[in-house]
Amino acid sequence: MSATPCTPRQLREAIVATLPADPAAEHGQQGPERQSQLYLPSSHTRALRLESSLVIGGRGVGKSVWSEALQGNVQESGVLPPGFFPAYSLSVQPGCGISPKRNIYPDPDTFDALLARSFPAFAIWRGVLCRALAQVAGQDCLPKDSWESTVGWVQTSPEDVARLIEDSDRILQQRGQGLLLVFDALDRVSSSGRWSVVDKAIGDLMRLVLQLKGSRRIHAKVFLRTDQYERGNFAGIPDFSKLQSTRVELIWSASDLHGLLWQTLTNGGPGAARDQFRSWCDDLSRQGNTWSDLPRQGNLLFDPPAMSSGSGAGRWPIPQELQRNQRVQRRIFQELAGPWMGKDRRRGVPYVWIVNHLADGQGQTTPRSFLAALRHAAEDSLERYCDHPLALHYDSLKRGVQAASQIRIDELAEDHAWMRDVMRPLAGIMVPCSKDDVLARWRNEWGALQSDGSSQPSEVSRLVESLPESLARDDWPGVLKYLEQLGLITWLRDGRLNMPDLFRVGFRLGRRGGIKPALRHSRSA
Repeated sequence: MSATPCTPRQLREAIVATLPADPAAEHGQQGPERQSQLYLPSSHTRALRLESSLVIGGRGVGKSVWSEALQGNVQESGVLPPGFFPAYSLSVQPGCGISPKRNIYPDPDTFDALLARSFPAFAIWRGVLCRALAQVAGQDCLPKDSWESTVGWVQTSPEDVARLIEDSDRILQQRGQGLLLVFDALDRVSSSGRWSVVDKAIGDLMRLVLQLKGSRRIHAKVFLRTDQYERGNFAGIPDFSKLQSTRVELIWSASDLHGLLWQTLTNGGPGAARDQFRSWCDDLSRQGNTWSDLPRQGNLLFDPPAMSSGSGAGRWPIPQELQRNQRVQRRIFQELAGPWMGKDRRRGVPYVWIVNHLADGQGQTTPRSFLAALRHAAEDSLERYCDHPLALHYDSLKRGVQAASQIRIDELAEDHAWMRDVMRPLAGIMVPCSKDDVLARWRNEWGALQSDGSSQPSEVSRLVESLPESLARDDWPGVLKYLEQLGLITWLRDGRLNMPDLFRVGFRLGRRGGIKPALRHSRSA
């Protein structure tokens, strides 16, 4: 496959046009182009199977992408290989999600109102299940005029609920059908956002999921944020170890991220730049590899069999070699960004550098941060480096990390309203630093330490009630532990505290030799 070479400007414009401007806002956009850009790492395959009821991952790793892909008639569309699911028709419905669907599950305000009326979260989740069963199995024995009436019926009619579940399971078997309920965005289940409320709701949902393990055709899958799973109180849930033993964690390796990049770029809008991307992928992947003589299989889950490698329509699957061979990926990325993060090898390799500088405290880089950084790098190169011979200037990659860092900070502030207040006093501090340096900044901001050596973070609005109880009792050291759980800080062997660039840049902490903290207006960086 060959293509007429494009100018760097054409490539930059194609990157900006193809990579999402707001990856978090792309959920639910399942048109043909977005379907063709879906990329499933082999390590994520198990997350979509029915037996995997609990899928965990940090923000931006693709939980909602897979949640919505499962709901998007994937069986009928041919994007899943034969035999991936059992041989019966499966109806997939949301049990909780980002998009409001008040007739299917209660919105956050309604959820809180039901709790205020002394309905336990377990009864609410069973109400969601019963409404789904009434629709799929044709059972019409429960009131549905309001969520209060539905949940009230569940609460006062346990035998009828048990009969509904049992009868529905039998009816679905007789019809050759099944039901999968998908629960996502559980951090938004309550409008209050209080940790104790959300944690109890998640725990009660786990009880329901475990109960459904006894059904043959009624299934549930829960997508849960890593920090919610780690801080959750599941000790009192019988047989919870059954869910733990089969849980799947969504993790993206460097090769996974670059595979996603090229799957996205080679399936953008038609034009010379897309053809150039496809040409690079074909030519560089095939050089010196005997596998190129074999029929192309492409990506495991999302390649319709009728798709041909050179087709201008439908899905263009990237070569298998490009999915798994980092040497090939590095050579292709070099076509975009060059071999070095400067004028020589001392500054690092762009292929490695961009992933490493977007990693959190657990060493994980999310596809959302990765694609956002590259899109901003292309925009910056368009504006600042019009004469540069490559699509992405190395200094633009650095500004891309700054932009991705600010996006990640904004996300944290959405999840944790107190985050900006807690981090603001640390601006300008150089990391690595000692724990005492951080505590001193907080002490100067919110008053002296108590006589017993403790300090009180209660001056920060909504902080204490947002922490797990075990950490809230530890005062400021408990806050540090929670930041560590969230991946914002790490500890060096000498006991000093460090912060990954992904957060350090946005929170304006310094590090000798590192990327400069982002300015308030990134264009002046």
